[in-house]
Amino acid sequence: MENLAEFLRASIRLTTPLLLAALGGAFMQVAGVPNIGMEGMMLIAALVGYIVSFTTGSWLMGLLFGVLAAVFVGLIYAFFVLRLKADIFAIGITLNIFMGGVAAYIIRQYYDQISMLHSPNAKLLPTVSLPFLAENKILNVLFNNYTILVPVSFLLVLVTFVVFYKTPFGFWLRAAGSNPLAVSASGKSITGIRFAAFIISAALCGLAGVHLSLGYLGMFALSLVAGRGFVALAIVLFGSGNPVTVLIASLIFGIADAASLRIPTEIIPPQFPLMLPYIITILAITLMSRFARSFTSTEQK
Repeated sequence: MENLAEFLRASIRLTTPLLLAALGGAFMQVAGVPNIGMEGMMLIAALVGYIVSFTTGSWLMGLLFGVLAAVFVGLIYAFFVLRLKADIFAIGITLNIFMGGVAAYIIRQYYDQISMLHSPNAKLLPTVSLPFLAENKILNVLFNNYTILVPVSFLLVLVTFVVFYKTPFGFWLRAAGSNPLAVSASGKSITGIRFAAFIISAALCGLAGVHLSLGYLGMFALSLVAGRGFVALAIVLFGSGNPVTVLIASLIFGIADAASLRIPTEIIPPQFPLMLPYIITILAITLMSRFARSFTSTEQK
């Protein structure tokens, strides 16, 4: 039972960055502009958040500036896509590659490190505990001593659901993705609505990146994000931007990620278990695409 609790705990911790990024991606997805640049946003947020944390001695400043760094990338993304009408996929992929180069340049040029950055002065995200659960060993393992962004990520699922389906902004956001001509005819600005989606999405990706460096590992590495931005994109597509299905898909990928770390490598080469989350990503997108085609064909008939 304790081993199961530890496994579930690891799954929750690994779900958090995927969930935060996927919720951010959902804002853009329902607005009709998928966020292809989540990988780069997470990476630069993780780096800036970590640097500011050990420079200022404040995790809160690290969190704030990490999110602002991601928002800055989101502004660049929005400028090219919304203002210059550039291809969203081309710009998103370019930003991912560019942010990787920027991160490598910063740690090598200013900190004389090759691929990792670690400082004993870094202030990590605080943990949250409920004292009444501490008496039970299983419940204590499952629900206590998580960094603050873990419960926040699950709370944001509810917040996102309320925003999408219970507020005027959510109505216009969904309309911008499903029927932009009707939004324009009503006098609302499609560009303005989608610009807001870019900013919110970037901020949530920033939270995901800061969680990785200041909450999950306590350090920065160029391989820190390791494709999680693309997995988050797959989660958004799999869940069609719905916060509830995004949560379920994030948990599935988080469990797969945790399982990949616990598969014994004495018989199986260690590279194969690490492939597991990405194999599930490919299968999920394939199944989703086949289901979407089947649904479209049924509707046409």
